[in-house]
Amino acid sequence: MSREDLKKYFEILELSSHASLQDIKNAYLRLKKLYSSDSIVLMPLGDEFPERKRKKILNQIEEAYARLLFYFKSEPQRDILPSEIPVSEKVSFEENMDYPSFSGQALKEIREKRGIELSEISNQLKLRIELLKNIENEKFEALPEEAYLRTQLKNYAACLSLNHEKVVEDYLRRYKEWKDKI
Repeated sequence: MSREDLKKYFEILELSSHASLQDIKNAYLRLKKLYSSDSIVLMPLGDEFPERKRKKILNQIEEAYARLLFYFKSEPQRDILPSEIPVSEKVSFEENMDYPSFSGQALKEIREKRGIELSEISNQLKLRIELLKNIENEKFEALPEEAYLRTQLKNYAACLSLNHEKVVEDYLRRYKEWKDKI
């Protein structure tokens, strides 16, 4: 899929190409509600906005959302288009080499360097802030079982544009070491 194709989908959702995955989801929900048959915004338009035109727009919104979701899911290390990331914010392999192992402290440092608040991640992942703090502070006793923790770490790593497999592997190794000691 070319960059021009993606721009078209961002425009359909009334977003800039700098939009995050959360922005895309919010725009999709807002536009879907706006163009639904029971929208109070469209009621006064009546015959001026026929059903077939509304359905055509809804189909475009659905397609744009599906295409952008596919792009972001197939590229889990990105939250915005690579050419739109300011040079200072680009995730480089060299930067990740500063952390040979991803501990809770390393995740916290990376998050803070990127200027991402815990509340943003909490809202995006629908996780309690306390759980994210426990991950960063490695309060293993307060964390869920490994199967659940694995999923939460994977999603957290994706929010930070990190290699989620490496983050999960490193963090769970520390978690298992702690568990073996108790």
